[in-house]
Amino acid sequence: MNAPPTPAADIRDQQIADLRAALRRAVPLLAFAAGREADTDPRQLALLSAAADDLTDILDRTTP
Repeated sequence: MNAPPTPAADIRDQQIADLRAALRRAVPLLAFAAGREADTDPRQLALLSAAADDLTDILDRTTP
């Protein structure tokens, strides 16, 4: 049997959920990497921290 077609909105919702999940996984990794760079490369620390902050802001603004 063929499954009924999935509405485009359902596909979009799943894609957004997948993107949000990826961002939630990326934030702690960026924060960890930033912490490792703190003593040796302040510029890299700032870039990684800013990226983590940006992703957190996006997640906060787009909370379903």
